[in-house]
Amino acid sequence: MGSLTPTREQVSWLGSLPDEGPFVMINLLRFKREPAAAAGEESYGRYMHDVAPLLARAGGRLLWWGDVRGVFIGEQSGWWDRVLLVEYPSPGAFLGMITSPDYLAVHAHRESGLDDSALLVSRTRMSVMDGRRS
Repeated sequence: MGSLTPTREQVSWLGSLPDEGPFVMINLLRFKREPAAAAGEESYGRYMHDVAPLLARAGGRLLWWGDVRGVFIGEQSGWWDRVLLVEYPSPGAFLGMITSPDYLAVHAHRESGLDDSALLVSRTRMSVMDGRRS
């Protein structure tokens, strides 16, 4: 089993970041393959459906998602199935969402659907979506 939940150290690190405004969480996802190939993706789909109102309540928004077709540059092992870009107004808003009882109730769908994940915290330097630059 891969990484599906943050460690205490990772939560502490994110909580210690300065509030510099919105940030984008880059989600790299690998779905479970067994027992049925579609089961992992279906379970994650339930998670996405259930987490959408919680994301909106936290002030976040899904910017983009897509399916990975292959690796052009880099290692061929460790393929990810899907990539999501999710913007949050602040690290505190993100942490507030993922520690809420409502989120904890739907997180089981994420865990049952994914074999592995990596979430990369990024600070926006430029956005073609709104012309913003920092």
